[in-house]
Amino acid sequence: MLGEIISRGVACGPALIPADWDERTLVRFEDGAITITFKNGTAAVSAADTPDAEAVIEMSKKRLCDCIDGSIDFMTIWRELAEPSPTDRRYIKKGSGAKLITVVDLLSRVYRADAAFKKLVNEYKSTL
Repeated sequence: MLGEIISRGVACGPALIPADWDERTLVRFEDGAITITFKNGTAAVSAADTPDAEAVIEMSKKRLCDCIDGSIDFMTIWRELAEPSPTDRRYIKKGSGAKLITVVDLLSRVYRADAAFKKLVNEYKSTL
């Protein structure tokens, strides 16, 4: 379901993903994983664990929803994912979370602007 939320938000959000990005980011949750593939200015989401992803991030589904709905300050998310200290490996297991930050930013914008998307995120978050 979270993969569907991300896909829907990316599809109806503003074009924030640079066309030259060509890599995969793996996001592992407590009960599975999704892979976000960046290519040609889009982000495709699949429910798969990609072992050769350039970035690997681990977080709870609730935390990602908190990032989307603004429950967690954007600068906190930025410090944790895009610029963590070298010794802070809570979330970033491999590579960088900078591309995921762009997706979170895009989803947050859609959350604030689209009532149907906001309802979808809130309903999903209430089940966690």
